[in-house]
Amino acid sequence: MIRKDPLIAWRPALSAAAFRTAFPVLRRLRYASPELQFATRKVARPAKIRIPTRHGEVRALVYAPPDPVDRPPVHLVVHDGAFIARVPEQEDNVARFLASEVGAYVVVPDYSTAPTIRFPVAEDELFDVYRWLRSATYGWDGARVSVGGAGAGGKLAVNVALRAAEARLPAPVALTVEFGTVDLARPDSSRTSILEKPVVRRSLMSLVRRTYFAGVDPEHPHASPIRHPRLADLPPTLVLTAQHDTLREEMSDFAKILESEAVPVTYREFEGVDHGFTHTRPVEVAREAITLIADHLRHAYTPTTNPTPTVRRNSLGVLD
Repeated sequence: MIRKDPLIAWRPALSAAAFRTAFPVLRRLRYASPELQFATRKVARPAKIRIPTRHGEVRALVYAPPDPVDRPPVHLVVHDGAFIARVPEQEDNVARFLASEVGAYVVVPDYSTAPTIRFPVAEDELFDVYRWLRSATYGWDGARVSVGGAGAGGKLAVNVALRAAEARLPAPVALTVEFGTVDLARPDSSRTSILEKPVVRRSLMSLVRRTYFAGVDPEHPHASPIRHPRLADLPPTLVLTAQHDTLREEMSDFAKILESEAVPVTYREFEGVDHGFTHTRPVEVAREAITLIADHLRHAYTPTTNPTPTVRRNSLGVLD
């Protein structure tokens, strides 16, 4: 018998359990190609540590930079998986690249997911991980912590930064959001794609609502961070999305709101690809996207006297 939160019905819980079981196979077939490894220096196998949170310890992978300088920065990566799958290893290509090319530690937590738990357990755990990263004496600089994530992880990464603002803690030095969902209240009819079978379909969004967000008001600012009143407190933010992703419009709207709030934001939409493009072919798109993440973090880790300009871009250039 599967373990589930009491407020999650059995049918969606079983569907979520099946999704969680199938995801590692999907990862090996779709996301684990050696072609997507772009690190130019050898990065050791990640250490496995356990980080305390209010809901118990979470396992995390820690990628150390080769030949680290004294107290390098650290980047918290929140993996995708529709708030259901638990495969932090899927971020291996991103983590190795950032450790190699930026010289940062990269920490990828194995946070809790549905149907075992539901909102806001993952948000709580990841915020506690962020606080631990700032205070831990693991060898990195606790004053230079950034956060980012893909898909569901992108939404959770935004939550980390916003909850830091709510708690009056120092914000992450940078935020990255890759093909995320930030508005659970948006009608699925507005999530469209020219593809017949996009990665994020209405059935998957329905499963997410019926499991991790079961019984939750979708307009709650922690469930839909695009509606949070403190978006102006976000750090310099990179938003990456895909032309064929059904989440593209909410990513675009998110970037526009940040721009209107004077948050330094860079927006890039990649043509001809769908959700998950940092982990799949075409190789050229994945390499460019991950390089943008590295450049964004490198700039944040090395502050200058000049503020980061507020720029929005897509694959065709600067948007007005």
